[in-house]
Amino acid sequence: MDRRRASAYARVGVAYPVVTVVAAAGLARLLGWSVGVAVLALSAFAAAAVVAVVASDTGGMRPPEADRGREHHRGFLGVGGAGGFLAGAAGGPATGAAAGRRARLRVYAVGLFVLTATLVLVLGGAVPGL
Repeated sequence: MDRRRASAYARVGVAYPVVTVVAAAGLARLLGWSVGVAVLALSAFAAAAVVAVVASDTGGMRPPEADRGREHHRGFLGVGGAGGFLAGAAGGPATGAAAGRRARLRVYAVGLFVLTATLVLVLGGAVPGL
C-alpha cells in the first residue's frame, strides 16, 4: 500500500470519526444532553451504517437468481440499472466514483463504530458525569 492510500485510510477511518465524535459530544454538551447517551446513539448509528454498507456490497447474501423477477420493477422505479441512483447496487459491482464512495463510507463507518464502541465500553462507567 502506498503512502497516499495509507494516509487516505487514516484520514477517513480515524480522523473523520474522531471529529464526528468530538462534534457530537460538543453538541450534546451545548444542548444539555448526556454526552454518554450521544456517543451511545452515535455507536448505534455507526453499527447500522456498517450493516447497511456490508449488506449493499454483498447483496444481502442472496443468490443471483433471486432477483430475476424484480429486474423489470427496479428499472421501472429508477432504483436499479444504469440510470438509477444506486448504480452498481442492483446488478453488479459498482465501478468508478460509486465504488470509491462506497469504499470510503465503509472505512468511515467501521472506524466510527470501533471508536464509539470503544468509548462506550471503556469510558461508559469510568467517567462520571459523561
